[in-house]
Amino acid sequence: MSAQMMQLAEINGTRFEILDTGSGEPVMFIHGTGSIGCHAILEQPLLKNHYRLLHNHRRGFGRSEGRNVQVGIEQEAADCREVLKHLNIERAHFAGLSAGAIVLLQYASDYPDTVQSAALFEPPLPEVLARSPESVQSDERVASLYQSGDLNGMVATFLEEVDGADYYRKMGSHLAPGWFQQMVDDIPAIVERELPALDSWTFGDEDAAKISAPVLNVVGSETRPYFHDCYRQVQSWIPHAETAVVPDATHVMLLSKPRECAELLTDFFSRHPIQK
Repeated sequence: MSAQMMQLAEINGTRFEILDTGSGEPVMFIHGTGSIGCHAILEQPLLKNHYRLLHNHRRGFGRSEGRNVQVGIEQEAADCREVLKHLNIERAHFAGLSAGAIVLLQYASDYPDTVQSAALFEPPLPEVLARSPESVQSDERVASLYQSGDLNGMVATFLEEVDGADYYRKMGSHLAPGWFQQMVDDIPAIVERELPALDSWTFGDEDAAKISAPVLNVVGSETRPYFHDCYRQVQSWIPHAETAVVPDATHVMLLSKPRECAELLTDFFSRHPIQK
């Protein structure tokens, strides 16, 4: 998917970059760290030909405003709700990747009546990651590169950590030219807004108990151990969640394994249709 396909819309005084394409039951995709996070899967025919696909770049990402505005995950969830209201959609299927899955957890807890189903792709739960020496060391390496001004190195180190040494080929084969530079351009939103929001986010059993919709809890077979820990925590919070392991997939599976993820989502959504 090219960012040129997305339109700008002002919603409650903030400009968001929005994709609204196709027909059928609506599916909202929420990207994680980097505005490109859902672009590859949004091009998959299994989804494009059967669903109304919705997506917005979160505050500060891509051409969406709010890079330097400090807001929490609750506001991110509220933004998602306002985008859907702008599109006159009251109920939808949802899929969130990484930090986008954090937003989706909050959204499904805050607005349960608007969620037909929710697919969670490896939410990076802050309390879980803080207990992992491997995750902490990775964060320290990335932070050091940021502080030195090596933004290209920061993105490369992060992607190598979550997708392996061959990340550029695997991701680039599914993305439009310029995707790496877009990740670099998104760094201010990541560092100045997203990371503080994640650090201050609190979520627990009582929040999870409000989630009544069908949930798909997804992990990649080749992802880092700390994301498997997050997967287990989600299952503890939401015992009714269905589970899925994507073969040969890492944390950025919507980018590197878009066809396999589209098949998984199409099956999940079709088994939980919106009642007319």
